Amino acid sequence: MGVKSKIRLLTKISLPKFIWYNFFSKKVERQGKGFLIPYKHSSLDLEKGAKIILHDGNFIVNYYLPKHSKAEAYVRMSEGAKLEIFGRASLCYKATIEIKKDAAVTIGSAYINSGAVILAAKEINIGKEVLISREVFIYDSDHHPLLDDNGNQTNPPRSVTIGDHVWIGLKSTIIRGSKIGNGAIISAGSLVAGKIRPGTMAVGSPARSALEVKWRP
Repeated sequence: MGVKSKIRLLTKISLPKFIWYNFFSKKVERQGKGFLIPYKHSSLDLEKGAKIILHDGNFIVNYYLPKHSKAEAYVRMSEGAKLEIFGRASLCYKATIEIKKDAAVTIGSAYINSGAVILAAKEINIGKEVLISREVFIYDSDHHPLLDDNGNQTNPPRSVTIGDHVWIGLKSTIIRGSKIGNGAIISAGSLVAGKIRPGTMAVGSPARSALEVKWRP
């Protein structure tokens, strides 16, 4: 990164938050070259025992914030929650990552666009080079239990897995138990409620693999 680029970066980030989280907070663990880079108006709410683990990529919070805007991006982590990031991950303005008690989210590398929501009650795994479009919802739980006649929950949380080099289109929804294969594309407005084959475009509600595809950012 050149000098001019570094200066532009310094005008965008919240320096007090950058210094605190990267060098003093016990809730952020840097195991590689990565940094937590909180842009201005970023909101980080990390409860007792929550942990963000960074490897070799930066985690940018409130990325691509428009000039003069006070829009926020949110990272909310309950007690014992874990967020582990291996490559560069950008959480754009008005996007949210929320991790409930003792749940975990793992990200290889990803661009998470405005209005997207990742909400974990158990486990969400996101691979490398993943593009998450605007207003995408990724949930591993219904977050409200359904009960049978004996009072047993019939809709427990189920892990979500998103492979490498996946493109999730505008306003799509990924729900509990879903598995998306490497190289897949989820068409805009689709609902994923199961398995999507690698290298295919999935369309519909529920989404089904329709044709083989290759894509690049």
